Amino acid sequence: MKHPLLIKRAYTLLLTSLFMAPVAFASNDDDHDDHRQHSAHNHGHSTLNIVQEGNNIELMLESPAINIVGFEHAPENKKEKQLVDTALETLKKGEQLFIFSPNAQCTQTGIEIESELAKHSGHEYEHEESEHKADEDEHEGHSDFVIHYQFNCDEPSSLKTLELQFFKLFPLTKEIDAQIVTDKRQFAAELSAEQSSVNF
Repeated sequence: MKHPLLIKRAYTLLLTSLFMAPVAFASNDDDHDDHRQHSAHNHGHSTLNIVQEGNNIELMLESPAINIVGFEHAPENKKEKQLVDTALETLKKGEQLFIFSPNAQCTQTGIEIESELAKHSGHEYEHEESEHKADEDEHEGHSDFVIHYQFNCDEPSSLKTLELQFFKLFPLTKEIDAQIVTDKRQFAAELSAEQSSVNF
């Protein structure tokens, strides 16, 4: 079940909020600041946007394919195709990747996965990307995963934390830069295996 209008509204809210208010990062380390200025395609590094609006939570995760499956070229054999399929099966289970406060009673209501690797593997969760993006990826030798998740929380006022299991399930991911917008505030966080939770 997909919610394209919710995605559009949520990310419009995210961009508006981030432009209108200063964002305080969890770390003041200059190296991290420099790192954040690099291209979005940076091995070991991913980005995550989280928007909470009422009962709805939208997440968009962007990651180089190498963080997910260990390579970026089109799968060339049965083993590599299996790695992609296994990764996609794991990625679609948002409730295992993102653990919200139990009292908030959040359930996954939708998902969309975009990846050139999924296209090459013929997986059913692949979503077609623009020809420009596909040509750009092929030219540069880079492949990415872009995953949109939708959740509905029966008790959003009880939403206190979000624990990411992403680092355990995809250990080649070393850092996730998160931008968070809620009904109450907007902020950013640098997440890693050592610091894998967001406090709302």
